[in-house]
Amino acid sequence: MIIDRTIAPPSQPIREVNLVEATTKYLSNGIPVHMIQAGKQPVLGIELLFRNGGIKHEALTGACFFTIKMLAEGTSSKTAFDISEYVDKYGAFLQLSPGVDYSSVDIYCLSKYAKELLQLLSELTSDPTFPEEELLKFKTIQQQRLKVNNEKPSVLASKKMKSVLFGSDHPYGRSMDAEDIERITSADLLSFYQDNLYAGFEIIVSGDVNEEVLLAIDQYFGKQPVAPKLHIQNGMPPFSPADGKKHIIEKPDSLQSSVRIGMPLFTKTHPDYHQVRLVNTILGGYFGSRLMKNIREERGLTYGINSGIVMHQEAGYFIIGTDVKKEFTQLVIDEVYKEIQQLRNELVDEVELITVKNYMAGRLLSSVDTPFALAEKFKNIYLYGLDYDFYKKYLNAINTIDADSIRETAEKYFVASQMKEVVVGGYA
Repeated sequence: MIIDRTIAPPSQPIREVNLVEATTKYLSNGIPVHMIQAGKQPVLGIELLFRNGGIKHEALTGACFFTIKMLAEGTSSKTAFDISEYVDKYGAFLQLSPGVDYSSVDIYCLSKYAKELLQLLSELTSDPTFPEEELLKFKTIQQQRLKVNNEKPSVLASKKMKSVLFGSDHPYGRSMDAEDIERITSADLLSFYQDNLYAGFEIIVSGDVNEEVLLAIDQYFGKQPVAPKLHIQNGMPPFSPADGKKHIIEKPDSLQSSVRIGMPLFTKTHPDYHQVRLVNTILGGYFGSRLMKNIREERGLTYGINSGIVMHQEAGYFIIGTDVKKEFTQLVIDEVYKEIQQLRNELVDEVELITVKNYMAGRLLSSVDTPFALAEKFKNIYLYGLDYDFYKKYLNAINTIDADSIRETAEKYFVASQMKEVVVGGYA
């Protein structure tokens, strides 16, 4: 039979995605181990999740970042070089990830080396020394990196927008500066470690999770002491958004402006979260979005423009970002608001709606194709107190939302008068 390749094959909506769900057991000392047994390759992802070890838990700016990054710079029996060589010896990848709401230490390896690398993880998290010499080197690197980044309008614009939305003293709006880096000491890192990290973690293991791996986890973590009560910050400070709509950082020598337009939002526990994500995707959330078609393709004012929703545990925000020639700064801002207003006033046509629905459902499918991706999907709900029904609701929202609902959602949440503008560069 000859296939006529001029005719597209039939397609149908994605109605469900059956994820491999995490199961949880507890070590003898009470540490939770969340397991995602998936995949056919002999690989493992092992993550130590510090739910009380985020930037929002620090009393000193920079303490979280430097403490997490310095965990692999030395223990009582290993130098930074020894640790690096040990990881390389087993062909593993070590990732140290400080975050706003939580932090993590991850290692990816062949499952046959699980015992050796669990031993290393145990040592890094139970016996870090935060050597002064390595800290000085790392501080120098970070100061140089900060200096370079602060010359980039796009970096300054993103930092400024966070401080405008939440306040420069709020953990969600705060940025580390040169003085913060200079001030930090090994004693500060030890203090944050003892108050927020030591014996206060959960374990997520994904991939080729077998009985041998679980025994090794229990061997190296099941007998560790568990802190009876970790330091818990008594709530976050209130948001203190900046007054005014327009916020400008002039850069006379810059030929371009970095533009950010944004507003505060709810978290992913909100009942309208999925609908808002869909409206965002239509506006600027993928390459075929309205902002890209208008400002990039039709007008040629930028190489790229996008919109997105950033989610934290206690707040979220909507943001649009692009870089343009200075003389086009106001024109681009005007066109952004024009597209937002059109979403509020007019119904989305059927072809565009089907395209966006297929894109979003396809993205969900492509984001769960490895055991490590499944672990991320678990974290995305677990840390918000949600369950796997979240993803069923997401697909249901994609499949059932209509043009009227999209317009209503845009009218309710995408309000131009509530949005803040940040421009780094100028208006020429």
